[in-house]
Amino acid sequence: MSNNSDRLNPASRALIAGALVGATASGVEQWRRYQNGEQTINQATSKVLIDATKAGLVSGAAMTVANATAGRPILTLLTVLSAGAAGLYLLDAMKKGQTDETAE
Repeated sequence: MSNNSDRLNPASRALIAGALVGATASGVEQWRRYQNGEQTINQATSKVLIDATKAGLVSGAAMTVANATAGRPILTLLTVLSAGAAGLYLLDAMKKGQTDETAE
């Protein structure tokens, strides 16, 4: 028996997948920093949660916009390019933030 009302829409699935990928990527980096004594376990946990939230929100928002522009190839292409640019910007900001933290 199938209960279709319990199915997640694509934006919700993208949000969950983005949060999982963000948490995994951040978790690996934060664990390395914790092992090197650069931060406490509480700081690492906090950073992983923040990064997972950011990744989930970005991927969910991108999927919502992509769904809204379905059937319009130019808008869909622009959405995908914008999401990619935002992802690169966030990665650069995270890398710059880590460089600033190590300089202190």
